[in-house]
Amino acid sequence: MNSTAPSAVGAQDVHDAHRARIREVFDPFRGETDAWERDGHLPRELFAAFGSAGVFRDRWAVGPAAGLPLARALVEEVSPVNAGAALALSIHSELFVHALHRYGTARTASTLQDALAGRAIGCAAFTEPTGGSDLYAMRTSARRVPDGGWHLTGEKRFTTNVGRATHVMVLARTGPGENAFTLFVVPLERPGVRVTRFFDTLGVRSADTGGVEFDVRLTEDEVVGRVDAGLMYALKLLDYERLAATVGLVAVGRAALGMAAVHLRERTQFGKRLFDHQALAHRLADRWAEVESAAALLDTACRTARGDHLPHHLVAAAKLVAARAGSAAVDETLQFLGARGYTTDYPLERMYRDARLTRIGGGTDEMLRQIICLHLDVPDAAAAAVLQEHENRVHGTPSVAAH
Repeated sequence: MNSTAPSAVGAQDVHDAHRARIREVFDPFRGETDAWERDGHLPRELFAAFGSAGVFRDRWAVGPAAGLPLARALVEEVSPVNAGAALALSIHSELFVHALHRYGTARTASTLQDALAGRAIGCAAFTEPTGGSDLYAMRTSARRVPDGGWHLTGEKRFTTNVGRATHVMVLARTGPGENAFTLFVVPLERPGVRVTRFFDTLGVRSADTGGVEFDVRLTEDEVVGRVDAGLMYALKLLDYERLAATVGLVAVGRAALGMAAVHLRERTQFGKRLFDHQALAHRLADRWAEVESAAALLDTACRTARGDHLPHHLVAAAKLVAARAGSAAVDETLQFLGARGYTTDYPLERMYRDARLTRIGGGTDEMLRQIICLHLDVPDAAAAAVLQEHENRVHGTPSVAAH
C-alpha cells in the first residue's frame, strides 16, 4: 500500500498546481461574472487571458489524454463561479482547438496558433433545427464548386458562444454516403455567415447561445482533416465535451455540498444544530455519496483514456450519473438553506438553473443511455455459461463438467 502513496501524492500536487494556475488567470475576472450573466455574453479578454498564460497551449502540448489534468483543473475552478465561462472555455479548448490540433493540417495551422493564443475564439455548430440528437438527419451541406473550394449552406441552432467567437467549427454533409460528413472551420465575419438570433435560456446565461445561417464560399484551407471523415471526428470530440461537463457537475456538486455542510453545522433550530437532525444529515450523506460516485466514474474514464481515445461508454455513464448527482446536490443544498437559497444573494439559484442544461447539452440523458446499452448488448460467453449452469440445475440437466 505504501508503494502507491508517492505517486498519489505527486498527482495531487500536480492537480493543486494546475488549479492554482487557473485561479491566477481567472481571479481578475471574478468580480465581473454577475455582469456577464446580465449581458448574456462573455468578454473576449477572458479567452485572451487564458491564451496568453499558455493554458490552451500547455493543455494540448502533451496530447488529448495526457493533457486532461489541466483541462479538468480549468473546469473545476471556473464552473462553481460561472458555468457559462467554463462551458465556453471548454468548447473552445476541447472541441475547437482539439479538432485543429488533432485533425488539422498545415492549411489550418495559423488558425490553430491563434486559437492557442486566445486571439481566435472557437465555437462548434453541430445541432440543427430539425436534427437535434440525430446527426444523420443533418441538412447543412457543402458541395465542391468548379473553380475550387466549397459552397456551404444550411442552418445551425443552439451554438454556444457564437456571439463572441471569431470562428465556428461546422459539421456538414458532403456526399451521399451515410457517413459522408466533413468538418469546416469558418470565420464568423465571412460574408455569407449570419448569426440569426440569440436564445434567452434558463441557465448558463453568460455564454450566449445562438442560431447561425450559412450561404458561404469556403476554401480548401478551411477543411479540417479528411473529407467525409467529419462524423467520426465529431463523435470523438463530443466525448471530450461530455467529459468537461462531467467535471463541472462534480465540481458544482461538491461546492454546493460544502455550503450545505457549513449551514448544517452553524444553523440551530429547535435547540440543536441542523447537523444533529438526522433527517437532514442523512440526506446530505446520500447526496455526497452520489457526487463522489460520479467522481469515481469520471476518474476511471480519464485513467483509461489512451491517445485520442476516451472510453465512449464510461464517459456517457459518468455524465449521466453526474448530471443527476450534481443537480440533486444543488437542489438539496437550496432546500437546506430555505428562503436564503432561493434568493439571488446566494449562488444556488444560478447553479440550479445552470445544472439543468447538462441533461440536454453534449448528449441528452436518453442518448447517453443508448450509448451504454450498445456497450452492454454484446455476447458474454462467461455470463452465458454461468446462466446455463443454473438453468441446467433447475431443469435437472447434467452439466458438461459432470461427465
